[in-house]
Amino acid sequence: MQMYQSQTTNPQTNYFIVDSSSSPNHNDVDFKYYSYQNQTNKQLHPGDLIIYRRSGSSSEWGNEFYLYGTAQLGDVVQVDPTTGNSLLEVKNPYLFSHRLMKQNLRTFDWKFRKFKGKWSNFFNMNGITQITKEDFLGLLDRQNNLSPEFDDLSNAEESLAVKCYQAQRHELYTIEDTAKGVPTRKAADKYFSDQVKFNYHYKSALTGTADEDELVATRIIPWEENKTTRLDYRNGICLTKILKKAFTQGYFTFSDQGHIILSDLSSDDPKLNKTLNKYKNRKIHMNREYSPNKNYLQYHREHIFKR
Repeated sequence: MQMYQSQTTNPQTNYFIVDSSSSPNHNDVDFKYYSYQNQTNKQLHPGDLIIYRRSGSSSEWGNEFYLYGTAQLGDVVQVDPTTGNSLLEVKNPYLFSHRLMKQNLRTFDWKFRKFKGKWSNFFNMNGITQITKEDFLGLLDRQNNLSPEFDDLSNAEESLAVKCYQAQRHELYTIEDTAKGVPTRKAADKYFSDQVKFNYHYKSALTGTADEDELVATRIIPWEENKTTRLDYRNGICLTKILKKAFTQGYFTFSDQGHIILSDLSSDDPKLNKTLNKYKNRKIHMNREYSPNKNYLQYHREHIFKR
């Protein structure tokens, strides 16, 4: 990766997988600051490269860990003499275009340690696991191969994707068409696409298919219609490509309870009509935290659904 070329060609660079909390109130701030116990952990140094891991105990996804981004460690900006905690600045952050779940890592050829089929105690209990350069680059390649549509973002767009991730964690969902001259759509879509698929466990909300080549994070209120909902994952549903086409064209919608409502108007595409009829009695799972915002569903029924 060009972003880390100078670090990965430097023989002094070390590589780590570090645990980070999902709580906004923790000292860790994803892609901005990283805190660790400096009295017991002497491994980390400025210039080292890290991969972020959300541990099972902190995970939003059924107690399953995942890897979600990388960064370069910067200087110590704060030391707490009472607790022995150091707060490090984080530089050159990079958001994975696809979180690496256990299912994505089953066949990964780890170099720092032999994987024996069980994840318990594979990563160090202190939350800092040193890996090899080969592991670091291999994990970057793996997430990129899972979502190759985002492999051509500029450094400015990559930085913007991180800011989109940080904004939604503070429930800030508005984004303009450009930011400091940089078009925002691809960067926003990088964050939004994986967040929505993650919320639906990388399965279609309607069909249950887990074929990721067929999955699309679909906005309920289109990007061009409302700037204030662009980053809101509750404005998204994970659908298959053919159902995304039907949904955005208004051939079906959802009730507030998640039941599919078919239009009385038929599409010119027989395959699409056949698919819709197959799922006409379906209901999507309405997770209280991640399910579609009912106001957004109402907008879709009133402005996009064909009556």
